[in-house]
Amino acid sequence: MTARKIILATMLAPLCMLPAGLLAQGKYGATPEDSVKCVQCLSLYQEFVKQKNYEDALGPWRCAMTTCPASSKNMYIDGAKIRRYFLDKEKDPSKKVLLADSLYMVYDQRIDVFGQRGYVLGRKAIEMLKYTPERSERIFEHLQGSVEERQAKSEAGVLAAYYQALYNLYQEGKATKDQMLEEYLKVSDYIEQNLAAASSSEGSEEGDTGGSLYERARENVNELFFRVAECADIGAIAEKLLKQRPDDLELKRRLLKVLNTKDCTDQAVYQSLAEDMYKADPSSESAYSLGLYLAKKGDLAGSLKYMQDAVEQCTDCQDKVKYLLRAGQIAGAAGNYSLARSYANKVLGVESKNGEALLLVARSVLAASSGCSEPEAWGPVWLAYDYYQRAKSLDPSVADKANEGMASCAARFPEQSKAFFHQLTEGQSYQVTCGGYNETTTVRVRK
Repeated sequence: MTARKIILATMLAPLCMLPAGLLAQGKYGATPEDSVKCVQCLSLYQEFVKQKNYEDALGPWRCAMTTCPASSKNMYIDGAKIRRYFLDKEKDPSKKVLLADSLYMVYDQRIDVFGQRGYVLGRKAIEMLKYTPERSERIFEHLQGSVEERQAKSEAGVLAAYYQALYNLYQEGKATKDQMLEEYLKVSDYIEQNLAAASSSEGSEEGDTGGSLYERARENVNELFFRVAECADIGAIAEKLLKQRPDDLELKRRLLKVLNTKDCTDQAVYQSLAEDMYKADPSSESAYSLGLYLAKKGDLAGSLKYMQDAVEQCTDCQDKVKYLLRAGQIAGAAGNYSLARSYANKVLGVESKNGEALLLVARSVLAASSGCSEPEAWGPVWLAYDYYQRAKSLDPSVADKANEGMASCAARFPEQSKAFFHQLTEGQSYQVTCGGYNETTTVRVRK
C-alpha cells in the first residue's frame, strides 16, 4: 500500500465507526450505506480543498454531490472553487463553455437545496459576467432578480455587476437612457446606505463586504452612468419621472443627489426640486442644493446661509468635506475671507492634502494684502504663494489653478530695489502680520 493510500485509509477509518443514527439522517443520504459513503466523500474532498488540490478534490466532491446533496451548504461553495479551477486553466473555447455551464449548475443546485435564491443568483450572475458575458440578457435577469429581492442587503459586487449588465444591454441597444437613470438612482441609493453603515447588513461567504468594496462599487457605477448621461438627459428624464410620481419624496431625494454629483444645477428642474426637498426634508443635501442654486443666481448671501445650514446638519455624514469646501468658496466669493479660511482649515483637518482647500486658503490670505501698506502688504502675497505651491505639490489635480495663482502672486512681488529700501532681501524669513496673520514666509522679489 502506498503512503498516500495509507493516509487516506487512516482518514476514512474513524468515519465507519460513527453512530448509525447519525449516519441514517436524511441529509446524509437515503440509506445507512449512503450515509457512510457521504461522510467519507465529504471528508476526502474537504481535505483536498484545504490543500488547494482541486484535481484530486473533484472525484470525492462529485461523490458527495451525488450521494448527499443536502448534507452541506459549504459543499456548493467549495464546488464553485473546484469548477472555477478547471475553467480557468482550460484553453479550448468550446470546452470552456461546457465547464462554465457546469459551474453555473452548482449555483442552480444550491438554490434548489438550500434556497437563498436572491443571494445565490447574484453570485451566479457575477460568474456569468466573467465567463460568458455574451449571455447579456440572462445575466441581467439574474442580477435584477437578486437586487429586487435583497435591495440594500445586496453585496457590493452584485450592485456593481447589475449596473454593468444594464450598461452592456444599453450598448447592445436593448436598454434606454431612461432605464440607465432609473436604475442608477436605485443602485446608488443602496450603495450609499451601505457606505453610511460602513458595511453590509449581511456577511459574505468569500471576502470582505466592508465600506471599501462599496466605495469601489460606487466608483464603477458612477463611471458607467457618466459615460451615458449628460445634464440635458438627466434633466429631461427627471422631469418625466417627477410628472409620473410628483409626491415621491424618495425619488426627489435621489434625483437631487444625481444632479449635484453630476453638477447639473443649471437644469430647469433643479430649482423646484431643491425647494421641494428643503421644505419636506431640510437636510444637508437639500440645504446644499438650494445654496448652489442661489449661488448661480448671484445671491451669495442667501447661498451662504444655506451652505452653513448644510455644514451644521452634516455632523458626520459622507459629504462633510464637500459641504465645508463649498461653504468656504461661497464665503470667499462673498468677501468673507476669514470665514472662508475657517472652512478651508476644517477641510484640511479632515483631508490634509486637499488642494482645493489650500487654494482657498491662498486666496483668502491674498485678499488681506489690500488692507495694508508696503512692506506689510507684501507678506500676504508671499504667504499666498507658499499655499499655492503647497497645493500644487500635494494635489496634482489642482496644478493648473495653483500655477495661475503663483503667477498672479509673482506679478505682485516687489522689485529688488523696493525690497532693499525696506531692508529685505530675497530668501529672507519674514513674519506676516498684515490681516491679523502670524505666519512665517519667505521674501521674494520680482524677476
